[in-house]
Amino acid sequence: MSREELCAWLRLLRLDFSPNKLRGLLEQFGDAASVLRASASALREVSGVREADVAAIERVAREPMDLPAPLESGEARLVVETDADFPRPLIGAPDIPPALLVWGELQERDRFAIGVVGTRQPSAYGRMVAERFTRDLCAAGLTIVSGGALGVDAVAHRTALEAGGRTIAILGSGLGSLYPAENRALFRRIVESGGAVVSQYAWDAPPDQWRFPVRNRLIAAWGLGVLVVEAPEQSGALITARFAAAEYGREVFAVPGSIDNPKSRGCHALIKDGAALAESAEDVLSVLKIAAEPRERSTSLSLLTEVQEQLLSALDLEPRHVDALARQLGLAVHVAQAELTMLEMQGLARRMPGGAFVRVL
Repeated sequence: MSREELCAWLRLLRLDFSPNKLRGLLEQFGDAASVLRASASALREVSGVREADVAAIERVAREPMDLPAPLESGEARLVVETDADFPRPLIGAPDIPPALLVWGELQERDRFAIGVVGTRQPSAYGRMVAERFTRDLCAAGLTIVSGGALGVDAVAHRTALEAGGRTIAILGSGLGSLYPAENRALFRRIVESGGAVVSQYAWDAPPDQWRFPVRNRLIAAWGLGVLVVEAPEQSGALITARFAAAEYGREVFAVPGSIDNPKSRGCHALIKDGAALAESAEDVLSVLKIAAEPRERSTSLSLLTEVQEQLLSALDLEPRHVDALARQLGLAVHVAQAELTMLEMQGLARRMPGGAFVRVL
């Protein structure tokens, strides 16, 4: 991405337009820089664009723009949905922003993730449960996605780091305005461990209250499911769970608690509404159909051949027949079969009946 295009994107993000409005502008004009160069009359022709929006676009187009130092140095970057490392689970999902600011590293394996959310003021039981589930889900190879908030979010991130797993924090503020301040050291640890801190907002966007329910969509859509550890009846975690189930077709899991604890009422309400009751990580893994097998040695993706990496990327948790994989990647069937066997020997794939394979986390 050129410097001009990056600056154009940063200007557009200042507008806080909805994802759908941003997409409409991009579809009409092609890229962020062209949106800012468009005439007022051309902007008015875009569906959903109001007169106030036209004035706002013209205003940001005139504003000076100095690249923040982390973006200048490459420590942070902007990822758009056409980029190879844009999170695959978010592509095509409704109301998902077409660009994200990322501090840290996104990996292909992050499409196998689970959201872990809950109250900002967990009980001792809630903390213990969050630690236990997170540790076991990390051991199964899942990336832990949460919102970087105090409470259950922070417990999930910290436990993932301590367990040697991957974790991603999705903020309700800009990367240049990390919130909450108490977790800034935690965010740096996430990045230094190889994880990522992500925001859909402008670089210096403040942590306005309205931003948090909006960013919950990212947590809901990113994971294979959402685990609610402990949440009162009026909790942002429940918003995330409802987005996950109703809008993104993800699994929702809720941990039961004491009937006398008001912080468990949200989880109990989710269970009554059809969420899966989770007493252990095994309950989660079983519903998600994840095969987690211990291996005597781990294999880095960098040690795989190019064909093996392509096959691993194409494999999912649902069985894929070797013939279909060969057609998708343009391989001879016998080549695909041999390379899948190598992945199986390395503990990265599992052979299923009928010539099908699944990915092993």
